[in-house]
Amino acid sequence: MKFLSNLREKYMSSNLFLAVLAGIIAVILWLAIALTQYPSVQKTVHKIPVSLNISGSAASQNGLSVTSCDVEEVTVELLGSRTQIGYLSNENLTAYFDADNVTTTGERKLTLKIKSDSGIKYEVKSVSPSKATVFFDKMDTREFHVVPLTPNVKIVEGKVKNPDEYSCIPSQISITGPSAKLDLIDKCYAVSNKEMSLDTSYVLSGAELQLYTKDNAPIDIEAASLISNTSTFDINIAVRTQKKVGLTAAIAYAPENFNRDTIKFKLSSDSVTLACNNSQVEIPDILDLGLIPLYEIRPGFSRTFSIEKRLENTELINVSDLESVVVTIDAKGLEEKPMTINSDHIEISNQPDNTYEYSIITEKIDVTVIGSAESLAEITAEDIFGEVNLLNTTITEDQFNQGVIFSCPSFDDVWVATNGKVTMERTKAEKATSAPTRLP
Repeated sequence: MKFLSNLREKYMSSNLFLAVLAGIIAVILWLAIALTQYPSVQKTVHKIPVSLNISGSAASQNGLSVTSCDVEEVTVELLGSRTQIGYLSNENLTAYFDADNVTTTGERKLTLKIKSDSGIKYEVKSVSPSKATVFFDKMDTREFHVVPLTPNVKIVEGKVKNPDEYSCIPSQISITGPSAKLDLIDKCYAVSNKEMSLDTSYVLSGAELQLYTKDNAPIDIEAASLISNTSTFDINIAVRTQKKVGLTAAIAYAPENFNRDTIKFKLSSDSVTLACNNSQVEIPDILDLGLIPLYEIRPGFSRTFSIEKRLENTELINVSDLESVVVTIDAKGLEEKPMTINSDHIEISNQPDNTYEYSIITEKIDVTVIGSAESLAEITAEDIFGEVNLLNTTITEDQFNQGVIFSCPSFDDVWVATNGKVTMERTKAEKATSAPTRLP
């Protein structure tokens, strides 16, 4: 009691003590009135995130996903108990929209709502903005072919990029995303902007994926919510030798004395571009299209040669648009003259063996002689000789037909054009009889 008495004497008579005591009593009275007369208060919470999670909703059960929402955060006015609402913040409040009535793809205007896992009771007076534009689509996965793109890679002179082996690794990718966004993809490129000059094949690493629409507009992969199973690529750049090659045609079965300049070939194209992947193979300066037998050539002659057929069994590749070449002749100054050649002007060469003797049954053969007007005016049938060459000829019958090659030894600007054949006969050769042995 003495302690209390001393306390009263020391403090209660002080003005400061009385002021503090009055303040405490005022606060107690204010709290008592606020809690009894005004139990609920209003609170504004800013920057509450909008959740895009629709799991368990009708939209999710129909295979839909949210591909875009035009609202990311909201501001909310809350009403709640004075003693609890103060604990609510943007950390324990979430804004969301109801997707239970969404069953098809497309754009929807949905009301934004507020929820909290804090357990605190509250009333939502307003949400700003109150609605969000949400786009729903189905997620899909599709396969796309990837095309390499190296705009800053140069190939040295005399070499060229091989388009058949210019490729990406991998060349096929899977892209997952909203079907509407996948529909926009028209081109997939693996792009590398590295600068280099190549004279041999090379594998370029680190190329990045770029997507484009049909109108060549770029597609922002991240903004379109697209996911590729591969993000970087290797690009195989195959380099090969390339050369522009002249074309020519050659004459076959021409006599030694024949002046080949008498026949002037005209080609529908005088060159073709060839390439080779093997750097050890030399590309020729001239490509011979093939042999033309002299006896087939006459005014009006025309023959088509296939470039691809000519290159068979070689390592050369035709990289031009030229598929075939038509060969004709310049007939200016040439004339034709029919003649009949007797068989005694035709000889047989390269008989297979001595088992048979061979003879020509045909007595005469008609031919066409071609050459300059001056030479044709002088030439006679006596100036023309034929040869039946049996080399590498398979003979199975005693009578058979065989072609004749003619020549004009006295004229170098004249030749015989004919497809004529003579009928030949073989007979058993008579064996030589040996002389009888004389007895001593």
